[in-house]
Amino acid sequence: MYTIQLLASSFFFFAQDAGADSTKSSFQTLLIIPIMLVAMYFLVILPNKKEDKKRKEMIANLQKGDTVVTNSGLHGKIVEFKDNNETVVISISANTNVTFETSAIQKKK
Repeated sequence: MYTIQLLASSFFFFAQDAGADSTKSSFQTLLIIPIMLVAMYFLVILPNKKEDKKRKEMIANLQKGDTVVTNSGLHGKIVEFKDNNETVVISISANTNVTFETSAIQKKK
């Protein structure tokens, strides 16, 4: 709650100060854009890159017999790999096998 009040008061300070000098306000506006882009990179893009890298490593290390969960929420055990490890056959029941792309695997249990 305190941080919201602090942000609101600093915003109003900049808004009041903007009317005083037009060159100063345009400089502040131009300064805010790169700061927002840097913040976006560290808060959104970098964590997504790390998550993607971790998921690709997990997919590369899959082996027969691993229990996995697909993007659709299907749980099963890997039976075999096909097409140069691009597709995987998953056993979801005693006599039921389903073929998925390896990219459809969400996590390994």
